[in-house]
Parts: sequence; structure tokens; C-alpha cells
Amino acid sequence: MSGRRVAWLDLARGLGVVLVVAGHAERGLVSAGIATGAGWRTFDLALYTFHMPLFMVLAGLNVPGSLRRGAGDFLRAKVSTIAWPYVLWSLVQGVLMVRLSGMTNGHADWSALAMIAWRPISPFWFLYALMVYMTVIALVGVRARVLIPLALAGMVASQFLDGDQIAHQVCYQAVFFVTGVLAADTIRGLRARTALLVLPAAIALWVIGCLVMPLSGEAPYLKPAALPAAIGGIAAMLALSRLLAQTGARALFVPLGTASMAIYVMHILGTAGARTALMHLHVPHWAGLYWIVCTMTGVVGPLLVHRLLARFGLLPLFGLGPRTRRGPVRPPPVIAMAALRG
Repeated sequence: MSGRRVAWLDLARGLGVVLVVAGHAERGLVSAGIATGAGWRTFDLALYTFHMPLFMVLAGLNVPGSLRRGAGDFLRAKVSTIAWPYVLWSLVQGVLMVRLSGMTNGHADWSALAMIAWRPISPFWFLYALMVYMTVIALVGVRARVLIPLALAGMVASQFLDGDQIAHQVCYQAVFFVTGVLAADTIRGLRARTALLVLPAAIALWVIGCLVMPLSGEAPYLKPAALPAAIGGIAAMLALSRLLAQTGARALFVPLGTASMAIYVMHILGTAGARTALMHLHVPHWAGLYWIVCTMTGVVGPLLVHRLLARFGLLPLFGLGPRTRRGPVRPPPVIAMAALRG
């Protein structure tokens, strides 16, 4: 990330990544036949209308500042912070999926690893799509007259694509990424007073959008008809984050935001591992209990790994932090003054 960090946006990332983990924990329980009530399906549809579009908006906010270093440096940075973690963690999760096939919900074979260049392993489609967008930005720059038509064309195309495949995701999510890029200054400058006014209207739009959204097709939350719910959900989360930044919640969620990449790439290991452990321990299938434990494990586990790697300066090696440029080493002021006097 270039430029100064904005605490409330890190808080938004923290809230967002908790929702990502909660959503995947819920889907794992549904697949395992533990979460079976209609309420879980309602939760799933309502959550998926906005939580990944929110991350796309947040991802776009730093693009204008990063691009000022030049298209070449910009793209090289994105290779190390997006493409590298995509490849590394796809291989890590893919190998574990194959080795543990039969013990978890998923069944995978080695061919999945050979196809990650065009068929991402869930949940790494997000990094794949993000790298596609960053490459386009490096080629065309931050030019609204180019980006807006491309994003709108993707949204229209998504109407004719079904399922949860990468082409569908790339087409549908582009409009949110472009919004983050073009509205970066406006979003960064959001005031608490404005957020207080926006929040109730945004929640109302999200609720209404969810109620009127057609439910036909495999992934109705990835259709243009879901756009009102997505806009309402994103605006509500941004406004809520801006307000929470003035409370004690800041101390809880900002660290999660700074570790959001680590949580994102590792949380499936935590949620699936916790669910499998609970089942092997013959814990009664109380869906709510499983969901809380799996979500907490998927958040806290990767957070601890992130802190451990940060302590030893290993985050860039694992694609969890940008490489820092070290300038020339300067002697401490006392030594420098002594040398001048001598």
C-alpha cells in the first residue's frame, strides 16, 4: 500500500474479512449438512450481495497513489503482493485439499493445481480477478472514460453468465473495483457526520435490494439485479466503519484489517480444520456453536501466523506484505557528531 494508512479503512477491511470468514464457515457447515435451516440460506444470500464487492472497492482505493510511481513499478509491486500470494497459497491449499480429500467437504485431485492459471481454487478467485484489474489499470491508467465503459460492459455481460466461475466474477466485480479507483479521494475523505446520515439510508437500500432481488440461477447475488443490495451494503459498511473508528472497536478491527491478506488466504484452513475437529470429537451438531467456533478459528489462527511472520520479517516471502526498500544506513546522530568533531 502506498501513502499513509487510514485507520477507519483498515477497520473496514477488518470487518470485511470477518464477514468473509463467517460466510465461508457457514457454507462449509451447509455442505456438511450441519446448518440446514432456511435462515442460513437467507444469511448467505444477504451477505454475498455485498461483502466481496466491498473488498473490491477497498482494493481500488490505493490504486491512484500506487500508480504515481509509474506503470512498471506499479505492476511489479502487484506481482509480489497479488500474483505471488495467489500462486503460493493456491498450491498450499490445493495440496492440503488433495491430501485431506475425504476428511473434509471437498474432493480434489492434482489436476486442480495444474489449472490455477485459468481456474482459481476457491477462495483465490478474488486475487485472480484483482490481478486482472491491476494489469488493465497498468495499461490504460486511471482514465474514467475507459474504465467506466469497461466496468459497465462487464456488468452487462454478467447477466448472461451463470454460476460462480471466474469469468462471471471478473465481469460482475469490475464495477466495484473501478468505483474504488475513481472515488478514492471521496471515500477516503468521508466524515463521521456524513457517515451518520448515510448509514440508515444505506441499510434500508440493502434490505430493500435483498427483498426485491430475483433468486433464479445459481448465484443470483452476481447479477445486475443485485446491484442495489450491493450498493446499500457497501455504503452501510463504509459508514459503519467510519463511525466505529471513533469507538473502542478500532482497537479490535484495525489489526484485523492490517492482517486481512493473511486471514483471507489462510482462513479456509482454519474454518475447515475447526469443523473437522468438532465433528471428530463428536460435538453435537449445533449449527450456531459450530459457526462461531469455525469463524473465530478462521480469524484468530491466521492473525497469529501473521504476527509471527511479521516479527521475523517474513511477510513478503509469504506474499502477506509489500517488500520495503531500504535506504542507505545512516549512523546515529551521536556517532555522526563525534565523527564531525574528530
